Amino acid sequence: MKITRFNHMAYNVAGAGPEARDFYLRFLGLPEVPITFPGRPTVMGSDRGFWLEQAGVQMHIIGVEKQGVPREPVNTHVSWFVEDLKTAIDEIRAAGLEMNEMTGDVGHIIWISDPAGNTVELQQDPLTAKA
Repeated sequence: MKITRFNHMAYNVAGAGPEARDFYLRFLGLPEVPITFPGRPTVMGSDRGFWLEQAGVQMHIIGVEKQGVPREPVNTHVSWFVEDLKTAIDEIRAAGLEMNEMTGDVGHIIWISDPAGNTVELQQDPLTAKA
């Protein structure tokens, strides 16, 4: 698989949403950006979290309780764009790795674990997507 660029990183702040909002937006002064998914209304300041962006780099602050399962999408994670998501999925399966997969109005997203159990998200790079 070929990683093309960084997408975002995410922190889970469930149970500390208002404090996290104050810390990131007011204390650090980071700008909030709209949460957007195709086919869904744009959201800012959701009770489920918020997104920040500085110099083209995004951080997603997630306010959803974790369930404690491997490869959990709401866990703290890093997200990378890949050149070809189908190829990446084929390589993950060939390596015998487990993954969580989501498709639908959020696009096609997969989550795997690194050897230490950290969640890694992979998405198709829109700049290299085949029509």
